[in-house]
Amino acid sequence: MHDYKLFNSLLQNTLTQLAYAKHRQLLLITGEQNWCYQQANELLNQLNNPHVKVLSSSPDLTNSVWPEHTHQILGQEFQHVIYDGFSGLVPDKFAALSGTVQAGGLFILLLPELNELHHWCDPALTAFQSFETQQQYSYFNQRFARLLCNDLLLHLSQQTGWQQSPNTSQLAGKIDLTEQQYCIDQIVKTATGRANRPLLISADRGRGKSASLGLAAAKLTGKKILICSQQFNALHSCFKHFAIERELTYRAQNKQLANLHYVAPDQLLNELPECDVLLVDEAAAIPVPLLIKMLAHYPRIVFASTIIGYEGNGRGYTLKFKHYLEHHYKNMRSVTLEQPIRFAANDPLEQHICNLLALDADHQSIVLNTNPLHFSELNAQNLAKNEVLLRQVIGLLALAHYQTSVNDLRHLLDATRQRIFVCQQQNCIIAVCLIAIEGGLPVDISAQIVSGKRRPQGHLMAQTLAQLSIDADVLTKLSARVVRIAVAPSEHSKGIGSQLISHCEQQLASTCHWFGASFGANATLLKFWQNAGFDLLKLGFAKDKATAEHAALMVKPLTDDDLLINDLAAHFQSDFALQLLEHFSQLDQQLVEQILNGCAQESVDNKLDQRLTALLATDYQLFAIKPLLWRALWRTPNSFFNCDENTKYLIIRLILQNWSPKKVQIVFQISGKKSLDKLFKQAVNNWYEQYSLKKLP
Repeated sequence: MHDYKLFNSLLQNTLTQLAYAKHRQLLLITGEQNWCYQQANELLNQLNNPHVKVLSSSPDLTNSVWPEHTHQILGQEFQHVIYDGFSGLVPDKFAALSGTVQAGGLFILLLPELNELHHWCDPALTAFQSFETQQQYSYFNQRFARLLCNDLLLHLSQQTGWQQSPNTSQLAGKIDLTEQQYCIDQIVKTATGRANRPLLISADRGRGKSASLGLAAAKLTGKKILICSQQFNALHSCFKHFAIERELTYRAQNKQLANLHYVAPDQLLNELPECDVLLVDEAAAIPVPLLIKMLAHYPRIVFASTIIGYEGNGRGYTLKFKHYLEHHYKNMRSVTLEQPIRFAANDPLEQHICNLLALDADHQSIVLNTNPLHFSELNAQNLAKNEVLLRQVIGLLALAHYQTSVNDLRHLLDATRQRIFVCQQQNCIIAVCLIAIEGGLPVDISAQIVSGKRRPQGHLMAQTLAQLSIDADVLTKLSARVVRIAVAPSEHSKGIGSQLISHCEQQLASTCHWFGASFGANATLLKFWQNAGFDLLKLGFAKDKATAEHAALMVKPLTDDDLLINDLAAHFQSDFALQLLEHFSQLDQQLVEQILNGCAQESVDNKLDQRLTALLATDYQLFAIKPLLWRALWRTPNSFFNCDENTKYLIIRLILQNWSPKKVQIVFQISGKKSLDKLFKQAVNNWYEQYSLKKLP
């Protein structure tokens, strides 16, 4: 080791200063892999601390682990941690591990020499690239190296030895608990005060959000408390502080302690257990529709989430969910924790991580002026060098989408055959559209994909089109899929997203056969894509865990002679009519209506029309007219677009989704079978007026 005595002396001095300042710091060790491992193992011996976490896929590092999922890291605390960059720079893991470091601790990062990162073969790189289009260089790593060179951090280099260490705060670190105490008081107030006054807690990592839940729960000795989170591991801090306050023994596997009980989100909503107050931690990782269902059943509820999240982005969640709460619960309260309590303010490690991973990239509200809008394409290589522009893109994407991860930054910079289109006014980005170019695969690989033998990474839409059409030739051609599109919230509903899509289409038409998008289906998004000329070709059978929505694939052809999309859209319509009777019987009524809006109109079957007209003149029963209505509705799906909402609801639920009359009575709060019959017949009459106008000769 270079100047080991000097290094050891400086390190011990730094650790003393960090402990005094209650700060954490990044220690960078760079060089050849074996050399870095030797230094790390020696450092582990010198630190002589059992509370050290080592993230590495190599057995050459003492007590190393390489967890598959980020949640396996969260909810823990360590005095020091080591991240082995030679195992791959995975931003999600990197960020999550940094959140576990205690005050006075080190985040030790092992990497090649920084001037080698530009051409270093990072083992994680292939995970961010498409099959058959992999490259050996990483713009993410190039940016990473540049920022590390400019950061003031502890650095031990095999080539140059110990670098000048940064100035560590000479002041005693102070932990300000004022905000946390206020938060605890608000939680207790929510649990003991008037019903239907939900509390929303937002905080960055290290601000004591989970600890506040545990400390508040400890004060509610006479209450039955349920605490809900997607991952139980994220609740260790909550249970630990609860146990300390109550003077109880807590083991990490315990999911119940005194009157505090853990319950998973799906179990909570399936069983609806009774409680006096419901605490929901890391709420940003739970789909908003599920949070709304919790609100409907539990009158006293606290939602807490991380603003800069590793499980799901908190900014988009906070904006959307807070808007819902304010609209439906006028007495809701919100608390934002800004002061850290696990370490002192101005923590060096937090600043390094935020800078390296752009975690603090935030969208700034904008007001358009009279200057023209400019549509253009950004280059990932240039984006990696332009920090201002990069942060605008990241900030807008993080704000506009429900769930993002830290890995998205690396996807943005390193995904091969990805194109980035933006709408700008002067130097301000208003909208972003990320597009993945798919297909162009060899004939033999394409045949294996269609037969179900292979499913290579990065060709989601192309594979789906080929499998739906059972045509391997589709995979040999290029297609373009919208990965994400985001428009500044202040500019929503002004047609900017549609203009950006149109611009993308023009740029792609010369090289791609098809243009599509895959997203969590809801009526609003479906309408947007329908208005842009896209056809719905597939609706996933399973709900997405993140959004609680079915994935929709919508595509439009970019060549005039293409018949594939029309054929697949017709196949989807005929299949969906039957799937709606059973598998999609619980699908949102407004989504069903919007799907029908894109379905093709057929010519009227005269015999069917005559039978329907004759039966409507009698005192018919639901079971007698149901088959005729079902066939007539699917031949003329546009026949009830102008009907009132009650008519649409009853016809979709009773006829198209085959709900039982009893179920409709319960959901629609209709008292008695006679009342339902009367409402149903009125709905049929309302529909028939439109049907008579809409049916084709």
